[in-house]
Order: sequence, then C-alpha cells, then structure tokens
Amino acid sequence: MYLFHIIFLLLFISRSTEAISSNRKTIFQCDQHFDESQPEGVIEFPSLPKQLAISHGVNNSKPEQQYNLQCVYTFVAGPRQRVRLEFDHFLLSGSSENCDIEYVDIYSEVESVDEDILQSALGGRYCGTVAPHVRISLRHVMKIVLHSRSTNHEDSHGFRAKYSFIPEDKFIAGEPVSGKKCSYIIDSSDRKIGTLYSPTYPGTYPHNMHCSYLMKGYRGERIRLFFTDFDIFFGGEHCPYDSITIFDGPTPSSPIIRKVCGLQQRMEIYSMTNSLLIHFNTTHPAKSDPRGFIMDYEFSSRFVNIDKLLNKQRGVTHIRGTECDVRVESNRETTHTISSPNYPEVYPANTTCTYIIHGLQGEQNLEKVILTFDSIAVLSFDTSPATAPPSVDDIACPSAWVGIAIGEGNMKAVMSSTDDSIFDVTLCERIPSDSPLLGPYISEGPRMVMQFGSTDTRDDRITPIGFKATIEFKTDFGVTGESLGTSNECRFRFTSSTGFFNSPRYPANYPMDTNCTYYIVGQPGKEILLHFEQFALSGDDDSNCNDYLDVYDVFVKNGKEELRLKERYCSDTFPGPSVSAFGSHEMRVVFTSGSSGTANGFKALFEIRTARKEDVPRGEAHIRRGAYRCGSVINATADKPNGLIISPNYPVKYNKDVHCDWQINVKEGYQVLLKMEAIDVEGEMTSDSASCQKAVIRVEGAPRMEYCGTKREFFEAYLSPSNSVRISFLTAPDKVNGLKGFNLSWTEVKNLSGKDESVCKSDSLYLCTYSKLCIDAKLRCNGLDNCGYGVQDDTDEQHCQNQPTRSFYSAKFMSTSSGSLKEKSADQTIVVAAIFCGAIFLFICILFLYLFKTKLDKKKKSKRKSDTKHRQRQPYRQQKPMHKPQFDSELSPPATSRFVHHDATGIMPPIPLHQIGTSSRDMYS
Repeated sequence: MYLFHIIFLLLFISRSTEAISSNRKTIFQCDQHFDESQPEGVIEFPSLPKQLAISHGVNNSKPEQQYNLQCVYTFVAGPRQRVRLEFDHFLLSGSSENCDIEYVDIYSEVESVDEDILQSALGGRYCGTVAPHVRISLRHVMKIVLHSRSTNHEDSHGFRAKYSFIPEDKFIAGEPVSGKKCSYIIDSSDRKIGTLYSPTYPGTYPHNMHCSYLMKGYRGERIRLFFTDFDIFFGGEHCPYDSITIFDGPTPSSPIIRKVCGLQQRMEIYSMTNSLLIHFNTTHPAKSDPRGFIMDYEFSSRFVNIDKLLNKQRGVTHIRGTECDVRVESNRETTHTISSPNYPEVYPANTTCTYIIHGLQGEQNLEKVILTFDSIAVLSFDTSPATAPPSVDDIACPSAWVGIAIGEGNMKAVMSSTDDSIFDVTLCERIPSDSPLLGPYISEGPRMVMQFGSTDTRDDRITPIGFKATIEFKTDFGVTGESLGTSNECRFRFTSSTGFFNSPRYPANYPMDTNCTYYIVGQPGKEILLHFEQFALSGDDDSNCNDYLDVYDVFVKNGKEELRLKERYCSDTFPGPSVSAFGSHEMRVVFTSGSSGTANGFKALFEIRTARKEDVPRGEAHIRRGAYRCGSVINATADKPNGLIISPNYPVKYNKDVHCDWQINVKEGYQVLLKMEAIDVEGEMTSDSASCQKAVIRVEGAPRMEYCGTKREFFEAYLSPSNSVRISFLTAPDKVNGLKGFNLSWTEVKNLSGKDESVCKSDSLYLCTYSKLCIDAKLRCNGLDNCGYGVQDDTDEQHCQNQPTRSFYSAKFMSTSSGSLKEKSADQTIVVAAIFCGAIFLFICILFLYLFKTKLDKKKKSKRKSDTKHRQRQPYRQQKPMHKPQFDSELSPPATSRFVHHDATGIMPPIPLHQIGTSSRDMYS
C-alpha cells in the first residue's frame, strides 16, 4: 500500500516537472575563457556550437522561439599586462534607454579570475546599436557577460570584438605610494621628460575613482604640463562631478592652478615652483564613455625665472599656471616697470609672455594706461644696426617681437589665442633711444595688453637685450582738451574755435566727490558761445544742489583774473544757450559732484567767435555764418512810459543763432514792471525748474534765471530792484524748432506800498488801488494791465466808459522795441510783393485756361467728323463726346489764398515812427 502511494507520488512529481519544464524557457551556458596562451583574438555572438543546438533540440528554423542565453567571456592577461577590448560590430535588441531583452555588461575592474562579478563594479551596460567605447582593464582581468532573450536571428544580429593583451608599463606613472591605489610620485631624479596616461586611457575610465600624482623637481626647476588629449565628463562650469585639479605645490592646501573638465585642446600649464600635485577624481555621472587624458610633462630650469621677472614689485604678479604671463594692476596712480625674461641678458627662445595691464575701473575710479619703453632690442635674423622705420606698419618681426594691443577686439584675440593675435603696434630690432616708436602708448580705456614672443634667439653682443618699459596709471576723466596740473586733477583747457567738453566718464555716470574745471580761452576780440547737448545731474530739484555746474565770465585786469558767476545749474534743469559777457574772451565752467548720488552728467559745445562791438546793440544786424544780432537801449520818457519787447519775427517763427539784448531805463526813483503777455518758446518750464536747451529768455535779477515754454503763468510779474533792467533772448546755433517767440510788456512805475501816497496825487499820475503802484495817467484804459504786481489789480482798466479807450494792439505798438521802421518797411515790401506775384499768377492761370479751352473745342470738332466717318468700322472704339469743363467761379486763385494766409499770420500792425529806435547799419562793418 505504501509502495503504491510512493510510486504514485513519484509519477505525479515527474509529470509536474515535465509540465513546468515545457512552459519554462531553456537557459544555455556559452561561457568562454581567454588567457595569455591566446594573446589576441576575436569574440563573436551568436556563437552557439552546432552540437549544443542539436542536443537541446534547438530548431533554428523557428526564429520566433525565445531562449535564455547567458554567456560569460573571461579575459586573463599575463603578469604586468592589461586587457584591451574594442568592438567593431554591435547590433543587439533594445535601445540605450531600455536594455531588458538583450545586453552586454562589462566588468573592467575585476581584481582576480575567481572574483564574483556580482560583487565587482559594473563598468557599463550596452545594447541597441551603440557599441561600447574602447575598454582597457584596470588590472589583468576583464569579464563581459551577454544576456539574451531575443528572437532575432538575422545574419547581422550580434556583436564582434577584438581583444589583445598589452603592457601596463605606460599606466605606471611613477613610484606607487604604498597603501594607496592609483597614487604615484614622479621625481625629476628618475626622469626629466615623460608622458602620463589616465588609468585606462584610451579606454573609458572607471567610475568612483581617485588618482593622485605628485611631481617633485630639484630646486630652481619648474614643471611644464602639456595635455595632448583631454576628455573628462563635463558636469557643469565648476566641474562638480569628474575633474582634474592641479595644485601649485605638493599638498592639497597649495594654491589651485586650475580645475578642469570637458574637452580641452592643447592645454599647457606651468608650475611656479619645483612641485605639482594632480588629483584625478571620477564619480558615476550620466551614461558616457569619456576616455580620460594623456599628458606630457617636463622638469627644467630653463623656464623663465618668475622671481627675477617680477622684481618684487607691488601690483605686478605672475598669472598662475603660465610660464611668464604677468598681470600689472594699479594701486591708484602708481608707476611700474616690466621687462623681457632674463633682462638685460639674452631672452630665451620659444617663449611667449603676455603682460595684462589693468587700471582702476569702478564707480569712483577710472584710469588709463601709459606705456613707455626705456629700451627695445628684440632682434630678428638681421642683426645690423636698426633705424626707425617710416611707420609702425613697415615693421616686420619674423623671429621675435613686442606686440601692443590697445583696441578691445585685439586685446581679446591676444588673450585667447597667440596664434591669431593681431596687434595695434608691433616692434622689434634695436630701436634708437630718441625714436618715437618707444612711445608713449596710451590705452583707450583702463586696460592694455602687451606680448613678448620669441621663436629664436639672436645676440648682437650688445647689452641690454630684450626690452624694458615703464607703465603709468593716470586718472582718465574721459575729457578731451589740454590737461592742466597733475594727472589726478580734472582741469582742461580748450583753445580751438569749436569743440566740446563733458563731465568725467560721460556718457557713463560721473564719480562722486569730484571737481572739474574747464577753461575755454579765446583771444582778445573774441567771445564764447556755449550750449548743451545733454545735461542730467543728481538731485531732487534746484533747491537741493548736491551736484552743480557753475558758469563764469573771466575778466583780466592788470594781469589779475576776475571771475563773475553767470549761472549755477543743478538737478535736471537743462541750461539754455549762453554767451560770454561783453569784454570777456574767456569762460570758465566748474563742475562739482557731491557724495550722495551720481548721474550721466553733461556734454557742452562751445564756439569761439568774433566779439560783438556793443554790449547792447542799437538795432538788428546779420553777422557771419547766419548769426543774428538784435536789441536796443530803451529809455522811458513822459511820452513813452511803457512798451513791448518782442522776439524777432514775432509772431512768426524765430531762427537759430539769435542773440538779442534789451536795456530798459526809467527815471531815478522809479522801477520797471515786466509782464509776459505771450510766450511760445521751445523748452519746458515748471513751477520749480526749466529746461531751455534750444532757446531761452533771461531777465537780469529775476527770481528765475531762465524762461521758456508756452505757459505764461510761470512768468510772474517782475519789479526791477533799480531803475534799469536787462532782457536777453538767445537761440542755439545748430538747430531750433522755431516757435512764435514772446511778447513782454514793460511799464515805468513807482512803488508806494507802505510809503507816502500823496506824491501820486496829480492829474498826470494814477495810483493803483491794491498794488500801490504809481503809473502815468496816460496808461489808464490802454488795454494793458499796468497795475498787477503781487496782487490782482486791474483798477487801471476799470470805469473806462467815459475814457477814450485804446485797444490792446494800438497801445501795444505805441512802444515796441523790436518793431522798428526796418521791420515795418520789410513787412510792407512783403505785402506788395505778394500782391504783385499773386496778380501775375492769376493772369497766367486765366491765360492757360483760355488756351486749353480753345484747343479742346478744336479737338472735339475734329473728333466728331472722324466718328461719323468710321462709325461702322469701329463700333467699339467710339469715344464719348467731351463736355465743356465746368469751373467753380467761387474758388479763390492761389495768389489770393496765399495773401490771405500771409495776412493772417505774418503781417504786423503799423508802428508809430516816434516809438522806433535808431538803427545803425555799420555796427558790424
């Protein structure tokens, strides 16, 4: 009974095992082993032996059937050998992102044959069509494992790889450090020149590895590294993953010369002393196959002696990692010297030294570089005595040179690639001490780059050999003109007929706590016109002049200067055009910046021209280059107690380059009341500032120094402090928009506010009720407000029903200073000419219409005859009869419309002859 149960159980287990086996995929073993008996060869997949397929019943005619394959290929090299594996064909199922069906695993860091690969570091998994990069084992063993569940049995499917066993000598960089993996000491006593390879170069380097190379030379030696190939995984700007770090010294605490990753070409590095430490660190970044690096090194005492080159100067430093590149930095207005290597002895061959010269640059500092050579003897193949060539462009330097880069583009080219360097100046040979080729050379900004290079050495047995130069850092205010005083003083003189000057560093912000003085100097008999192209100073408003610009007239008497302040400008007020005072041929402009802010500053233009012959002219005149001079002296009389000051051509557009001055004088004890009747002058004026760039009105002693714009309310009634007042009008000499101008009334008044009013009680005088101004009685009811000052007072224009009232314009033109007889005659001439031209034009138009009508009638008659004759032959070309043109009899002829327009805008009412000032035509002759 028990036997029966046992037999039944065995049969059940056997049946179940067969059933399970029929549903489970068969796993085939196809391991291969290669050792030093076969130092090179080829491995392929598929590579199933025929007998293995037959014994397992594999039917290659059924490609859809899937099998489990796991093939382990083991490579064991001999002592002091490594395994090199290179794939020349690779086509497996899957892709680089999905290696589930078929893939190859590479284990290149296996320490021994018996090591479990599951405990070894995986060097990479590959599938699809991208073959693994060249692989070199870290030691003498390498294993690769193929896993396949693919049904793909095409002829091209699989892989093919070549293997070989290579010597490991080149990977042993030096003396291994006991107890540390991949750490070596390279001593110059063993070899002066050598090559260092990354641990598995050119194969993909292992992950999570640290290698250290300590290079030690004799005292006085320096070390040169030259990377002929460099491929380290690039993980970011600061190389956070894989990198090579080079220390300028024997320990990790030494200064870092460079930390590098990515792809580099022909990278060259020099130590500053006789030792270097190199760290090669790898992590496990995203999938990539970087190959590492190959580096040539050299220990030598022939490299440039840095201590001798620097000469212990402050501000002169060696650029770490280079053979002899030098950085010269200003310590504020300092002077330094630089020289060629070994100066005054012969410089070395095949040496390139770059001198990067930096002046101060910042919000408060801006310097320029001045380079002057003490001597140059940079010899080429021709060692005959040299003379200065006609120009710098004629200098050819085939074997040694000194190049100076001043332009920004050339400086970048020199610092990026010496092979493609372009210099602004190239010098060589032995240059005489009095040659202008020795300089000075001045930078365009705060920086300059100079380079010394030699491909060969020539010695003419005369010392010194090479070059020596002096570098001066001077404050660069960015101002044209003749510099005065020391280099850090912002003082400039201008004597040319035209020119410009600007705030320091314009158009950049000017520095704080700065004072600059500009001297515009003309000869006697000259005057100076000043106007501004740009003006923006720091400050909230004119009442807080933190930064300001003072404009002075300079008078010289008995050899002594007297400065008279014309105006002070600050904040964002835009100065109007200005002319030096009569008798002054020099202006001085002083710019001062405070410590609380900065702005773009200003740019001013000046012109030194022939001086006017009178302080206040006696009429109008045109002077050279289209400039226009006008104005007059107006003396109030019993018959002329008031009047008007109007701009030239008012109310038509004024012109550019206009300078007008009016002087109004009234009786002793009286004052002048000024009121703006109309203003249309380009610019902008607010309640607390004015920007009168192109045209300006100035009133002597007024609460505001300049007036412009179109708002009359900003010009408050002004009462002169004395019996005289001066008004000026100027426009810029370059271009103006040309608006209508202005109309300013003046009145002779006596201010009796708080005084005895009885002096104004007579029939010839009138006392204003509220302002307490005493005016001439003739000014009552003249259409002008002659009483308004300080308060609203129009009592002189009230109760005028019983008075003979004169209109505003009749009163206006009783005493117009600018409406001279010359203007009236000119206006009448224009009117007559316009009427005459209009009549001629109208006659021509009528004649033309008559001739046109006559010709049209003839053409119509001829056409009718032609239409009747050819009507049957040309039925579709019949022309409609042309009707007689109709003319609008109400249309005004062009001459009439022009005359009406001119009459509306340009004709001035007549001016009484007794109110017109005398004109002198010979004033500018």
